[in-house]
Amino acid sequence: MSKYKILFIIFCISSSAFVSAAERVDPLKIFLKEFKTLQANFTQTLLSEDGQQLEKTTGTLYLQQPGKFNWHYKEPYIQKIITNGEVLWIYDEDLEQLTIRKFESDMIEKTPAAIILGNSKLEKHFDQVDLGNIDGYNWVELTPRDLNAQYANIRIGFDVKRLGMMIIADNLGQTTRIDFDDVNKNTTLAAELFNFEIPADVDVIDERQTSTSESE
Repeated sequence: MSKYKILFIIFCISSSAFVSAAERVDPLKIFLKEFKTLQANFTQTLLSEDGQQLEKTTGTLYLQQPGKFNWHYKEPYIQKIITNGEVLWIYDEDLEQLTIRKFESDMIEKTPAAIILGNSKLEKHFDQVDLGNIDGYNWVELTPRDLNAQYANIRIGFDVKRLGMMIIADNLGQTTRIDFDDVNKNTTLAAELFNFEIPADVDVIDERQTSTSESE
């Protein structure tokens, strides 16, 4: 399931520079102010419990309010995770397989994707503390209130108003770190980025039909 870790990321950072959020401006709040769209390249690194690199991928991310995203892995494999806010497509080009699911807002309310998208329920699902400036980034840490969450905490580093890095610790002791570059905020994004045209000769698993038949 490591390929499907949408925005699941973290790396060990000392919290000795902790500063209460009340003592300075909240960098996450600044980033989310008037947030509409985001485009960025990323490098995602999965690390084992002892810090060994398990996987490294690169790609491009597109986000648009409300609730639309396109997470495109390009190397070493090609995979696309796309939603238009109603349908979720997960396309694995190497396996020639497409999974289609109904997209519901609560699918991401408790995930790192919700943080970048500025979900209005962040305070409901996360406790936030300010870690201060570490190695040139202003860091915040968010801890899920849900004890059954798949990750222990999320740390996000900002270079002033720019999203620089996200790091998430999962409950298996692994960490995933995502470094962002060429970040562009509030630029116009093409509508087709958030829809998916099914290629020919692809194995399609439509879980919307499965859930419908189970409810009958």
